[in-house]
Amino acid sequence: MEWMDHAIRKHADLKDRFPIIHTGFLELDSMAPLLRRGTVSLLGSRPGMGRSTLAAQIAANIADSGGYVVWFTTVLSVGEIVEKILRVKPDFQCPQNIALEDRVGDGRELQQAVMELGQRIDLVVVDDLQGMYRISRGGQAIFDAARICADLRDFARSQNMAVLLLSRLTRASEYRRGHHPISVDIPHWESIKRVVDSVFLLHRDGYYTGDTSQYQVATIAAGPSIDRCAVLSLLWDKMTGRFLPYDARLL
Repeated sequence: MEWMDHAIRKHADLKDRFPIIHTGFLELDSMAPLLRRGTVSLLGSRPGMGRSTLAAQIAANIADSGGYVVWFTTVLSVGEIVEKILRVKPDFQCPQNIALEDRVGDGRELQQAVMELGQRIDLVVVDDLQGMYRISRGGQAIFDAARICADLRDFARSQNMAVLLLSRLTRASEYRRGHHPISVDIPHWESIKRVVDSVFLLHRDGYYTGDTSQYQVATIAAGPSIDRCAVLSLLWDKMTGRFLPYDARLL
């Protein structure tokens, strides 16, 4: 049973070094926690699955519980993010706990913007990875996914905060039976897999089957790699466009 003792010690060490940040979803905080301090997690999906919606709900939940969130977007405007947050959490109480920025794409500028807040940060959301870049010595904007992710991981460790990277996935799953995404669908996966701490891939069967029921199952394949993952389940409310804790009684 030596291997079990080792696994228990490793799990305890992980909890001590990288404490969980609660998302407001028990499913995302337990078996394979989405957010840990000092780590970078990647949440990927095909368009229309709701990755930015889920991130908005999590950001609002953390802010309402007293945490501080910084959201950098290269996809939406600040106004559009505000609308999204209020749509998915109409009773949002603490807007002062979220800072929104839609003018930063360079990784170094992102870090500088966070530091200038002079605030203990719990979560940084980057929407999305494909819109980030770094400035070369020659002044050129370069997309270097591995370098960007590595810099963000170092920053997360130094600031004891979580970073959540949102990422579009390639079209590969569209041609796969069942359409379920896998980690190799993440653009530049081979170059970033060693510098991203955890991967979470969001999928809704109902998107492809034309399911008309109000509540649909949303699954998240979660883990450090394609070979070691757990499957987490939430519900997606078609009427409100929000994610809910999984409750089989609603299906």
